[in-house]
Amino acid sequence: MKIAAIIPARKGSKRIVNKNHLDLEGDHYINKVIRNIQRASHEIDIFLSTDDEELIDIVKNQKVRILKRSNLFCDDFSTVVDLMKWHYEKDLKNYDFIYQTFSHSICIDGKTIDDSLSKICKSSKNFLMSISKLDGPVEWTFKIHNGALKANFPNKQNIRSQDLGFSYIDAGQFYIYKSAWFDEKESNEYELSDWIIIKTFQSNDLDEKEDIEKLEINYKLSKSLLGNLA
Repeated sequence: MKIAAIIPARKGSKRIVNKNHLDLEGDHYINKVIRNIQRASHEIDIFLSTDDEELIDIVKNQKVRILKRSNLFCDDFSTVVDLMKWHYEKDLKNYDFIYQTFSHSICIDGKTIDDSLSKICKSSKNFLMSISKLDGPVEWTFKIHNGALKANFPNKQNIRSQDLGFSYIDAGQFYIYKSAWFDEKESNEYELSDWIIIKTFQSNDLDEKEDIEKLEINYKLSKSLLGNLA
């Protein structure tokens, strides 16, 4: 089977300037992500989809193929799903599986990638997502609205956690598509997806500046516990 990994990384990030250029321990995040993919036992061709010439220079010593993205996908409104469909039709149609990840997914090790690919290979579903367990029941969550707490699930905050069960979230670290997903235009709705549960410390969003400290702490924990991490 032929597997492609694609890392979408456009320039011009607003909330964290040059987010895709971040580095840790003298090495850029994105190079760590690339090497972790290379540590999987599967043979994977790695692609970077970008409009950022500086980022291309950062990865120049890695075995990565550069995909120049269309201006249609360089603004704040285009979605990763739309970009994936465009690249599949234009560049990746001869691949059986597409592993899509991000430049900040530095806590995803080769074994997790191998396990995910093995699962989607055996699955009847055409799409797999990484998920992680929430620390507490989703029924206990709330928003702050006009200076007051507003329950997302009214009348459920007093139910015992053991009676509510576990809840999971789209971890946003990687997704795997079978070629059939693109050919059949199948939706990536949760009910139609397969999944793999990753450790909570492997699940890291990177939207606000305070997320950087959390990610780097979790990276050190991941490296200690998972072992084979770039």
